[in-house]
Formats: sequence, C-alpha cells, structure tokens
Amino acid sequence: MKSGKRLKYSPLGQKRSGAEPKIVSCVEGEEWRCAEVAEMLLAGKVGIIPTDTLPAIVADLENREAALKLYSVKEMSAKKPLSILCRNFQDIAHYTNGFPVSNEAGARDWFKVLKRLLPGPYTLILPASKNLPTQVVDFMKGRTVHRKSVGVRIPDDHITQGVLAALGRPLLCTSVHVGEHIGDDTECPDLGSMLESYGASGIDFIVDVGPRIATVSTVVDMTGAEPEIVRVGRGDPAPFEQ
Repeated sequence: MKSGKRLKYSPLGQKRSGAEPKIVSCVEGEEWRCAEVAEMLLAGKVGIIPTDTLPAIVADLENREAALKLYSVKEMSAKKPLSILCRNFQDIAHYTNGFPVSNEAGARDWFKVLKRLLPGPYTLILPASKNLPTQVVDFMKGRTVHRKSVGVRIPDDHITQGVLAALGRPLLCTSVHVGEHIGDDTECPDLGSMLESYGASGIDFIVDVGPRIATVSTVVDMTGAEPEIVRVGRGDPAPFEQ
C-alpha cells in the first residue's frame, strides 16, 4: 500500500462524555472478528467500519434507537437521508422498488449492467419500498420523516461483507466527516485520528484495518427513467452516461 497524505476528520463540535470506544483489529487474517462486530451491532451499538471507499458510521437498520444514536454521533439533522450497506441484490430488491425498466427498443437492462459493476464503489439512489424501516426520525421533534428514496451500496470490501454476512441483514450508514479535499494520495485517518474525533462522541467501537487510501463512491440517481450522475467518485461513471 502506498503511503499518502493523512486525512483528518472535520470537527464535530462539543464532545459528549462517555466510555472509550472498543477497538477491534481486523487486519488480514483476522476476518473472524467480523462476528464480534455483528454482535455489537445487534446489541444496538454504533461504530465505524471500513468500506471500499470512506469508512462508514453504521448501525443496525432494524434498530430505531441505534439509528437515532447514529444521527447523534454525527451531529446531523434527522431530515438528512442515510444510505444502506447491502449484502447482495436480494437486499436491494427487498428495500427498494428496483432499477428503471423500459420497454422501448434498445433500452438498457440496468440489472445486467449493475451485475457487472457490483460489488463496487457506487451509491445508487432508488425508490424506497414499503419494507424500508421507518428509522429516519426527527428525534428533536418526534416526527417520522417519510422516505421516498434511499441510497444503496454493495461494497467491494471483505471486512464490510464479513460484517454484513454475520449480521444477516443490511446496515444503516453514513460516511465519516471529511474536512478537506480528497486527492489520489490522501489516506484515511489512522486510529489515533479517529479516536481524537469520535472517541467521546458516543461511538461504541472502531474497526481498525490499518492504512488505506481515501476515496468516495460515485453516486447515481436511478429514481427516474434514466440515471443521473450526482457525484463522480471512484466508480467509473461511463456505464451510466448516454
């Protein structure tokens, strides 16, 4: 792994007191510890895990209290949408209404296209199905926020997929705060930086995988008849361009 510029998280404001987060080392050869991470998530814990792009703050999709804690840890409005990390296309089919379908001659079969791209560094915005739990709640006012769409990912990362497999269902997620432009040689923050930024914010655990280069996913809105590229990241946008 080439060394690069160290990336620090942006400030999160006033820290909350609490226990130090548990550090889970999960470098090559220690994938068995994914089961330990899944157990903490099932118990309602919120933590940071690696993905194939930026690290993600994650919580059990089915746990309302954990979802509210995730919002609190990142100090974000409950009106801001979250994404879900999925194991496979079956998860996407369950929580969304699927990909655009057209009967016009020459129209692309998006399922076949995405089978070639995923797992990979893409976030797809799709119409949410009725199966998506109503965990996006404005905890300041007590109002449930209706979600018509949701961002979904199938990360190409063996640690992420190991945690998802052990958990047995998708995870609610949001990327960590980034306080600067990400270049080709920008590193994800090391454990010390993560502890400095999140150690007293209420985070319960951090999965430490050692140095990695920081990247962002390519975001594609697929809620309409044709996909719209929202952000170009690590994933090649060419398959979605006309």
